[in-house]
Amino acid sequence: MLSLYYPADSFIHRTPTWLKLLCLAIGSIALFWLPNAYWSVAVVAVPVLGYLVARLPLRILGSDVLRMALLLVFLLITQLIFNEPEVAATVIARLTTIILAAQLFTRTTRIKHLIATVERLTTPLKPLGVNPYKVALAVALMLSALGQIVGFIRQVREAQRARGVRLAPWSWVVPVLVLSLKHADDVADALTVRGLDR
Repeated sequence: MLSLYYPADSFIHRTPTWLKLLCLAIGSIALFWLPNAYWSVAVVAVPVLGYLVARLPLRILGSDVLRMALLLVFLLITQLIFNEPEVAATVIARLTTIILAAQLFTRTTRIKHLIATVERLTTPLKPLGVNPYKVALAVALMLSALGQIVGFIRQVREAQRARGVRLAPWSWVVPVLVLSLKHADDVADALTVRGLDR
């Protein structure tokens, strides 16, 4: 499993995993209750400030922003086609905040701690037939896949530029989809080998 964890001795690194998960969940929901686009855009500064508080190098922040830039540009174009500029700005600002917050979480949380925390939180559901370890593993895979997919976008665009071929802004969609599906197959095969497919 891809881990984006960056070791550092910061307040955010030391914060319990369950509390970081709670803040991520509540913060993501609260974004949809903001009164207007201006607040949505302003809140993007919160995860950015989190990177600084976590003492993550600026190159890490820059890398995470660049990775998702192409995706956000594509989504912005589609939003502007179907919605008013203010609505488009609100949607993109929310997505930027959520993605950066999720990236900050994975940068400051070890995978093993995430799995252990989610497993502990879902243990009460065991009598209902829920497998706590599988739920925890699914959450960890989902968060780590976020960074993997935005990395695929950057990889595809760099390969296209290296070939010197001028393509449409959305020409990366199909290659990224193919890479994502292949990555999903590889993960599924790895889980099958470990006996986690049942």
